[in-house]
Amino acid sequence: MKKYTIITIITIGIILGFLTGIYIYKINQIKNKEIAQTNNDNKNNIESVNEANNENVIKTNSEEEKVSPNCTIILKVYYGKCNHIIEKKQTIEEAQVNMTEEEIKTKFSDWELQKFTPTEIVLYKEVDEFCNEHYVLREKDGYIAIFKIDENNNETLIEITDIPTEYLTEQDLENIQNGITIYGKKELNKAIEDFE
Repeated sequence: MKKYTIITIITIGIILGFLTGIYIYKINQIKNKEIAQTNNDNKNNIESVNEANNENVIKTNSEEEKVSPNCTIILKVYYGKCNHIIEKKQTIEEAQVNMTEEEIKTKFSDWELQKFTPTEIVLYKEVDEFCNEHYVLREKDGYIAIFKIDENNNETLIEITDIPTEYLTEQDLENIQNGITIYGKKELNKAIEDFE
């Protein structure tokens, strides 16, 4: 009798497990269909939005590129008498915002347009002049002094720094006494910082 009861319980357990499995499978099928339908609806909505965006992109791309309000202009000037190029960056003027490439060429007719994007414009010009960024560092009254050099090698005192020469190494002191020639404001500032 015990054996018959155990077999009956096992058989009922198997049948209940089988039925529970079928029930869970059916519920999952229904949920998956609902999820698939929701995903399909979302996909259709996304495709509609993308199509609308693509139409806008196509319309925008068909127009000429224009200068944006955060555009930077880089002016490059080649100085023929000293063979240096000086670059200056400036932000776009309000009146130049939304200008096309052709309008920029017209506005800067004495410059060569090397690059035009909505965020960066590069203009280039050659002049037969001597640039004004030639310097020499020398000792004056016990301090490092900055002199500007013109095209005739004449030196004009610009500033006496607060860096005393008495604390320089022997080599640095000798270089300062002979004069350290520097080109460019950036290099000048770097040289001064190195001595501080």
